[in-house]
Amino acid sequence: MAKLRHLKISHFRGIESFEQSFSNGITCIIGRGDSCKSTILDAIACTFSQSWSLRLNDSDFYNCDPSSPIIIEGTVSDIPDDLIVKYHNHLRGITSDGRLIDDMESDDAIDAQEVLTIRLSVSRDLEPSWDVVSYNGTEPSTIKSTDRGKLNVFAVSDYSDRHFSLNKGNPLYSLYRQLNNVPHPETENLVLNVVRDAKNAFDDNIGNRFESVIEKIKSVAGELGITLNEMKAMLDHKDISISENKVSIHEDGIPFRLKGKGSKRLLSLAIQLALTQPSGIILIDEIEQGLEPDRVQHLVNVLSKYEDKQIIITTHSSNVIVEIPCTSLFIMRKGSCRLQHVEGEMQGCIRKSPEAFFARKILVCEGATEIGFCRSINEYRIRHNKTSASCMGVRFADGTGNEMVNYILGFKKLSYQTALFCDSDCTNINDRKQEFRDIDIKVIDSEDGYSIEQQVFKDATWSVVKELIQIAINKIVDDGGKTTHDADKQIFDTVNVRLNDKMTYADNWYEEERDGLRTALGMAAKKNEWYKRQTYGELMGRCILTSYSDLAEGCRLKHIIDNISNWIDS
Repeated sequence: MAKLRHLKISHFRGIESFEQSFSNGITCIIGRGDSCKSTILDAIACTFSQSWSLRLNDSDFYNCDPSSPIIIEGTVSDIPDDLIVKYHNHLRGITSDGRLIDDMESDDAIDAQEVLTIRLSVSRDLEPSWDVVSYNGTEPSTIKSTDRGKLNVFAVSDYSDRHFSLNKGNPLYSLYRQLNNVPHPETENLVLNVVRDAKNAFDDNIGNRFESVIEKIKSVAGELGITLNEMKAMLDHKDISISENKVSIHEDGIPFRLKGKGSKRLLSLAIQLALTQPSGIILIDEIEQGLEPDRVQHLVNVLSKYEDKQIIITTHSSNVIVEIPCTSLFIMRKGSCRLQHVEGEMQGCIRKSPEAFFARKILVCEGATEIGFCRSINEYRIRHNKTSASCMGVRFADGTGNEMVNYILGFKKLSYQTALFCDSDCTNINDRKQEFRDIDIKVIDSEDGYSIEQQVFKDATWSVVKELIQIAINKIVDDGGKTTHDADKQIFDTVNVRLNDKMTYADNWYEEERDGLRTALGMAAKKNEWYKRQTYGELMGRCILTSYSDLAEGCRLKHIIDNISNWIDS
């Protein structure tokens, strides 16, 4: 079966110009909702459509302008032998590095794989034309829908009900012919003969005839995690007139077209996977639709193992990309002329912060405390009628300490607008901050030598400091089962040891500010990880922002808050 090697799109929907090479296995395309991911899949489906016509209108042209024609070229390898013979004058070559060769007599073509390029053209009259083209001087040759059908390119979509009936051009119809060595439909009207037999022998005859098809589908469906009861092909009771779409798949006597979206999409995919043995092209737009997180993760995990097939999917789901290896993950951005590949060093970041890859802008935070702090700033913005970070396309990503530098540079390389929110108590990070600024990464940090906890205890008002101590007391109570008094004494001891002028313990030991107490509290908070969870980082931020107007002008803590908020708006 065919493999898509190269795709070129001009003036189709939101794409003015696009060109991309594809490889075997699974390809996952992610991006924002307006990035034209689905348009890429639709372009492939239209180019290899088994229909003799397409329903298009002026809105399918770029900028709704039909004066510039839609032109889509799909180049495929692994071509059926009869198509190679029929279109031998149009054969092109593709090298191992993806270069297309038109002169098949040249030295460059010696090791090139044979390919055919099919071009779909639609002008302002809305009449589509499909041609096999080459650029060696040979005139284009029209390719009929029956020949395009031999390439077995199928799409799992919201309109998959027809996949469960035996219409010509449907995958179920193609699978029946493949498994039963039925002559080509141009020489035998398969569906009409089957329906006539069914009228004579009714459902038992139909069930026996399609037993191998059902068993094959059930086998592949089982791999995808869908449990099926008794299945057989029966006449659909919705209409008993003789026509080719009356033979369809049922479960427990109920037409499968009446099942839920997730089950229908999985069975449609099972049919297509069975049909594309040992290889083929399957397109799945928004693979997560209708599926629970565990089922979609199982599905993607299984599909990732089909290295001999070519499966191209789109998704908005973080549950999907955590199951996809970086080698298969690509980003599409609005107006982009090609996909951007996600490099292998980002695999850990995908596992830790998959949602970040769907954002426009990414604020990489040193750890959980910083993420919680940023979330509190976002809440504060919303309360004061400012646009939320989500609406601005901003995501807070956990830099997980040692991996932070790789994540920052990786996101920047992927063309995300990137900022870093970090401490200033780590020499390895401090030494690279200018490098980050030089490549337009915004760095938001504490004063030299300070962690975020130390900065907070230095700059917050004393009333906020007391609230932060109470948060730490509550954390120790919740985590260790201690009494409030014991937790309070534990914090006192860890602070007092850092004071030159020692205190005597009392219930109100932090009621009044004294020399060195802020510094000791900051050091103790950092050392004992009082706020090293998103929840506690968020509580810390809320306390500070409640008294935001009381922060001293020019203090570093106010500077951090303002810089984060301004970067969200930028």
